[in-house]
Amino acid sequence: MNSFVRVVCAAVVTLSAACTADFATQPIGPGIPMVRLRAEPYSFAFYSGLDKQARLVVRDDATWQALWSQINFRSSPVAPRPAVDFSREMLVVVALGARGTGGYSILLEGAAEDGPDGTAIMVRSVSPGPNCVTTQAFTQPVDIARLPLRNGGVRFVEQTLVSCQ
Repeated sequence: MNSFVRVVCAAVVTLSAACTADFATQPIGPGIPMVRLRAEPYSFAFYSGLDKQARLVVRDDATWQALWSQINFRSSPVAPRPAVDFSREMLVVVALGARGTGGYSILLEGAAEDGPDGTAIMVRSVSPGPNCVTTQAFTQPVDIARLPLRNGGVRFVEQTLVSCQ
């Protein structure tokens, strides 16, 4: 069993196909503070070891360690793993999967209460249009954010855009 499958099995994974053209159309409650691990408005990494699409919730250090190794599979040297206090925080990780060119990105846009015990995570995926100039390199965009620990379910609210960014 490869390490990605082990990470997915160990992580709390929630997939939801709530595709929408606008986050405002989704019935979502008050916001939850979320801090992306990259401050710039771009994916955390464009060359990761996450070749398959994934929506992951990480609530323990062992899973985070294994996932960090998988994300940095193509990096040398591997950057130090950000410390997370899992008694107070959790992570969300979204991966677009392998793409044949550049111009693709995935971004965690925000988090909000979703029902009495749930959390909604807003995810924006961008793909290049047919007339966009892109790099001719395989990419595997991934984004990561931390938010206060919540024990309920997580729903990923998806927005897909086509843009030359």
